[in-house]
Amino acid sequence: MRRAVLWAVLMLLPAPAFAGGGAWSAQKQDDEGGPVMAASVVGDPDGNVTPSLVLTCADKGSLTLRYLTTADAVQPGSEADFLFENERTQQTLHMQYEDEDGAFAATVPRSGPLLDFLRTGDEVFISETSGNYPAQTFPLTGSGKAIDILLKTCK
Repeated sequence: MRRAVLWAVLMLLPAPAFAGGGAWSAQKQDDEGGPVMAASVVGDPDGNVTPSLVLTCADKGSLTLRYLTTADAVQPGSEADFLFENERTQQTLHMQYEDEDGAFAATVPRSGPLLDFLRTGDEVFISETSGNYPAQTFPLTGSGKAIDILLKTCK
């Protein structure tokens, strides 16, 4: 009965109240080597794929940024330049597709313009510069706090 009431309440809420895109979070996620701390956010689903941005610790002084797009198919070994834009500025990041994760990935400095960029503004719009992959918007709500939590766990 409680589930039916909860379902009815959710169905009556306006769409943005339960859309896929939400606030950033910092929490443990499973990785090939076991659980790792990650700062992440999901976007609005497109079919069966929910896009995401995930930051994890990498080598000293850097983080790994993974971007799961809603693209139907990506060729193994693909590389692409992605444009990250917000209300004030833009950054381009070259990323390599990782087959095992099904996401594009790049190493970024723990302090620098891209990380600063992800901490400010209301949202980030990501597009691939040649237009081969669909564009996606992610909220930046809570990104600064989630990134700070992640950085405290990096060695």
